[in-house]
Amino acid sequence: MSGTYTYRDPILSLWQSAVAEVHRRHASVAKRMSLSSTAKMPTADSSALDTLMSPADLIGASLQKGQSPAALFAPTVAPIDLEAKAPVSIDCVKVATEFLWAEIKHDTARAAILSSELKDAVCDALGWGECLTVYAAYKAQLGARNPYLPNKDVVIDLGTKTRIAIIGDWGTGAPAAVNLLQEVSALKPDVLIHLGDIYYAGTMNEVHTNFLDICQVVLGTSVPIFSLCGNHDMYSGGAPYYWLVNQIGQQSSYFCLQNADWQFLAMDTGNNDNNPITVATNMTSLPIVDGWSEADWHLNKIVQAGSRKTVLFSHHQLFSAFSSVGSADGQAYAYNPNLLANFQDVMPKIQWWFWGHEHTLAVYDPYLNLRRGRCIGASAVPVFTDQQTYTTAQNLQTLNGVMPTWDASGTLGSTDKDYNNCFAFMTLNGASANIDYYQVPLLGKAERLDITDTV
Repeated sequence: MSGTYTYRDPILSLWQSAVAEVHRRHASVAKRMSLSSTAKMPTADSSALDTLMSPADLIGASLQKGQSPAALFAPTVAPIDLEAKAPVSIDCVKVATEFLWAEIKHDTARAAILSSELKDAVCDALGWGECLTVYAAYKAQLGARNPYLPNKDVVIDLGTKTRIAIIGDWGTGAPAAVNLLQEVSALKPDVLIHLGDIYYAGTMNEVHTNFLDICQVVLGTSVPIFSLCGNHDMYSGGAPYYWLVNQIGQQSSYFCLQNADWQFLAMDTGNNDNNPITVATNMTSLPIVDGWSEADWHLNKIVQAGSRKTVLFSHHQLFSAFSSVGSADGQAYAYNPNLLANFQDVMPKIQWWFWGHEHTLAVYDPYLNLRRGRCIGASAVPVFTDQQTYTTAQNLQTLNGVMPTWDASGTLGSTDKDYNNCFAFMTLNGASANIDYYQVPLLGKAERLDITDTV
């Protein structure tokens, strides 16, 4: 993965997945060919990757600014300086960008015309046609049956395991992701919990390459790994994510880990954040299938916990101080009314609630009767300091007009223009527990932040 940003849109994510897979293929072939003294083949360099990714970046950047991408298609506009990066015509980038915009708008006739133009372009040596073919194959998976598994009761005994590492939005496959997991491994965790999102669209290739293969190489096979369902995990239809669930013995997208003193409930907030039409503004919720409610399953576990203390895990936020968590009736919210309604009556029983989705670290002060809300969403995705800041967002719907606040000791530092990555590490000691928070500079060593939770 290059320095490309990620977007909450299935079409853009599927394109990014296709480009990344094509680039990996080319890099693999180039490496094999280089072993022969007679073989000559161009290197699969990062400039080609960035060029092929640029249509998604152009549309994504426009949408994030609230602008229409239509202006990018004007004949006189040169939206990106590519001539110095790769021998490719700007016209090819424009055609690919307009193709993706037609796909997002479901203008199939226009998309078909643009697809043909791109495949026949003189600059196709870069791989546009191959990317289109892989993209089409990924998109075909979207029509598959939703693989969500209702009415399961997965309860896994932790036994004597006491050291739990927590990472979020980690599945990029990039060197920074590998480095962070190596830093986690150095602390010798007994369990790894991933809060969801394997990029760009949770394809089978990405589930293997960006997640499972790296986990097994770095952690070995003796450390149990669990991965929640994020929105990007559903963008290719969800089947690869559920294949992963079976491979790691997790059994479903929601589950309970427990010992005599603690229970850890992981929920599926990604299943309902997969719609190509509403994904940009959709307020996610927990699944209800044929009258069976996942929220009720979690509530039953909390009510019947006895002396066990409860920790919740989700991909999506209960709330955020920095950006909207979704919209309802055209109003952007600082909290998720659906998740709050599910758990507000049992909030005093919850010791921690960890989530990702937002690519930052936030150690929140008590809010909405939750004592410890924690965002651990910056474990790998590159975030530039000018993309998001530790400042309170404005004009968001709240309860009683009060925005969340956070502990500044948990603020991530930056290296050059990039925020550092992060993870959390929980240590259980009977009915007590403490959590340390670490930041990891790009390809650097983990640094413990000056903040520790203790219960």
